[in-house]
Amino acid sequence: MQLDAQAFLRLVETQKTLMTWDTEATGLRGDYNSILVVSVKPFGQKPQTWSVAKPGQDKALVTAVKATLDTADCWVTYYGKGFDLPMFNTRLLRWGLEPLRAVHHLDMYYMLRYRLLTARRSQGHLLDWLGCDNQKMSVGAETWNDVLSDPQALDILRKRCESDCKGLEDLYRRTKHLVRQITT
Repeated sequence: MQLDAQAFLRLVETQKTLMTWDTEATGLRGDYNSILVVSVKPFGQKPQTWSVAKPGQDKALVTAVKATLDTADCWVTYYGKGFDLPMFNTRLLRWGLEPLRAVHHLDMYYMLRYRLLTARRSQGHLLDWLGCDNQKMSVGAETWNDVLSDPQALDILRKRCESDCKGLEDLYRRTKHLVRQITT
């Protein structure tokens, strides 16, 4: 049986198996960098956030987050197919763990890139332009530089990651009517 995308989205929303998620990491490559924070937000619920005790030691984090993400029927990310998913799977591989199972994955960056004609494509710009309640939290360069030595910097990244998930759900709610198909 084939469901159209809108019927599928209504189903996973109702079942709370649609989850927005976001990662914050020490850099852009999973072999030289590690994950610091991950937030997962089941549709309509509060985000759950995991963070490392010490940068570089993300095995417990990726293990716990994997258990949650593997319960989803649909993920919603922003550039997650380009960064979050490959970074996460790279870190799982580093620790000898299986990759995340393939689920329907709605990457809002790619979906909106081909359906809107805006001057900028960033999540922050779209949230601002659409007047969403949850806006992208800005984090300065010093916070990123201090994350390896200052626990307060990690707290800021936790808040940012949660705000990204909340904003992403707002963006999804405002634009989900544009979704025509969802791939893994």
